[in-house]
Amino acid sequence: MPINPKDYPPNWKAISLEIKEAANWICENCHRPCRSQGESKQDFRNRIAVWHQIEFDDKPQRFTLTVAHLNHTPMDCDRNNLRAWCCVCHLRYDNKHRTQKRKRYQQLTIFDILGE
Repeated sequence: MPINPKDYPPNWKAISLEIKEAANWICENCHRPCRSQGESKQDFRNRIAVWHQIEFDDKPQRFTLTVAHLNHTPMDCDRNNLRAWCCVCHLRYDNKHRTQKRKRYQQLTIFDILGE
C-alpha cells in the first residue's frame, strides 16, 4: 500500500512492527496468517501448512500484513486507532474513504466516467 512517509510519524516503522508482532502476524479482521518480516516464502509455506486453512499460491502480496488507521489519520498512532490487517482487509476498509476523497478532489475513475 503506497504511503507518503511525510504523513506518518518518524517512528512509524517501529510502531507498525510492534502492532504486527502483537497480532502474531495474523490479520485481526479475517485471521489470515501473513508473512512476517524477513520470513522466506518457503518458511511461510511451512508455517501455514500447520494451520491447514489456506495454501500459499505464490501471490505473497495477499499475505502481507499492514497496519490500518481506523480514523484514516496517519499521525494518530494511538493503539486503539490501529489494527493489523492483511492488505485485502485494509483495502476493503479504506475503499469508502478513498472514494470520498476522490470525489472531494474531483478525481474521477474510469468507472465514474463510464457510469459503471
